[in-house]
Amino acid sequence: MIDDTTTQQSPRIYKILLMVLPVGVVVGTVIFMVMYFYLERKEEREHSVIVSHGLRVSDLESMVGKYTDRIGPRVIETDEGRLGLRRAASMIEGGLGPQNVGYLVKKSEGEAAYGLLWKSLSVELRGASEPDEVVLVAVSYAGAGELADAHCVSTLQILASSMARETPARTLRFVFLPMDRSPVEQNQWLTRRCLEAGERCVGIIGLRTMEKPPEIGADDWTVVAPTDADQSWWEYLSEGGPSAGGSEASSPPSVWVTHTVFSPAAWVDQREGRLARTLDVARAIRAWLLKAAR
Repeated sequence: MIDDTTTQQSPRIYKILLMVLPVGVVVGTVIFMVMYFYLERKEEREHSVIVSHGLRVSDLESMVGKYTDRIGPRVIETDEGRLGLRRAASMIEGGLGPQNVGYLVKKSEGEAAYGLLWKSLSVELRGASEPDEVVLVAVSYAGAGELADAHCVSTLQILASSMARETPARTLRFVFLPMDRSPVEQNQWLTRRCLEAGERCVGIIGLRTMEKPPEIGADDWTVVAPTDADQSWWEYLSEGGPSAGGSEASSPPSVWVTHTVFSPAAWVDQREGRLARTLDVARAIRAWLLKAAR
């Protein structure tokens, strides 16, 4: 025997569910959108503060934390690492782009590997008087996901943010490279993919994670400047030597520098000290960039 009461109630239950479910979907969507825009606005405020107030430990710490805690390993050889590289590229593009700092983020011609096309990202301060003379400053956003490599890429990212209101004479172009390669190979990528027609690179300044443990008593800085022109470029930037720059017929001079704050073997269990020292490093590099682009 069929229960007429149950039969009569079932359509009512279905009607109620049909009314309630769309409301739940709408409420869930609204909550998601509110949280999304809250987080986007929070990051926008963070980057606006960097532009307004310059280099601060709290801003650097937040940026480093995103690389170590949110993104993790960024290497091309593994699935996890490739995902990390894509996330890092998205974070750099979003953080420096029009919605935050205000740069136009450009992407280079890419290189195919593991079924994907890997591109460098760049932002620039256009030269006021000599825009076709370009100083390239670069770092790889690849890394093991440790504090050392996070500090390295964060240093250039926070420099680009904090210098957004500068007006150099020459164009200053910040480049974030997808591969962790030798200085020679990185220079080739930069000069082939990161210059436009009619532009001339007057010099390259690159940042690298320190591969070998620092030696006791050695200088905190390690510099790769193999040629006489590279060495002259380094002396000009760091020691006030005579003006240097690439000529029309030669490759541009380059220096690739690293520091103990970018070493996995240094500043162990000294998180606050590493952050403070990294800001000192960033200030030194900022002075080099302004000098190179004047």
